[in-house]
Amino acid sequence: MSEIDSLIREVAERLQKKAEEYGKKKEDATLVLTEENFDEVIRNNKLVLVDCWAEWCAPCHLYEPIYKKVAEKYKGKAVFGRLNVDENQKIADKYSVLNIPTTLIFVNGQLVDSLVGAVDEDTLESTINKYLE
Repeated sequence: MSEIDSLIREVAERLQKKAEEYGKKKEDATLVLTEENFDEVIRNNKLVLVDCWAEWCAPCHLYEPIYKKVAEKYKGKAVFGRLNVDENQKIADKYSVLNIPTTLIFVNGQLVDSLVGAVDEDTLESTINKYLE
């Protein structure tokens, strides 16, 4: 393992611990999406955001607390889910998720937009607001 790989793993582990600590402070406003519940959640809610991520992805761990903070702020206005692409490859393939993190935005069951990368809070909120109007 190279020095860079070790550093990335160390950062990912620290970020995971911070994310777990954040999650313990209050109830999580996000759903765990899987191949079993994905279609039902998308179909039965007006506005759904899906954070596509993987355990080994350092930027995904950077984005997670931002996503969860916005999910808490918009609770009741939109549904926020998280989809592990390694465990749910069929869905990732169906929506052509090639880079992670990617946030998919569905309105009335239809994919209408996506954000690629660990976007900041303002970018995520302005995108959500476009579809709430």
